[in-house]
Amino acid sequence: MRTDFTDSDHWQELAQKHLTSYDLPKWDVPCTVEKMGLWCDRLDLNYEAITNTTHQKFIELNKGWPLRAFVGLLLEQRDEQGNDPDR
Repeated sequence: MRTDFTDSDHWQELAQKHLTSYDLPKWDVPCTVEKMGLWCDRLDLNYEAITNTTHQKFIELNKGWPLRAFVGLLLEQRDEQGNDPDR
């Protein structure tokens, strides 16, 4: 499974900012539709509305990506949205 993401340090910083009750998944945890949905719920993000695609399509397009990388992308989105409830 891929672990060489240049944004990994940034994701760790964002996790400290936005994930007060959770730790990032370990690098060896694969993406599954169920786990991806759980993390979207935790971060209060609607992935399909944001990207106009599905979790399954993400898995197909990003073979070998761990769940941690997907959560990192969600954290980037959460950070961009800030605390604005209208976004």
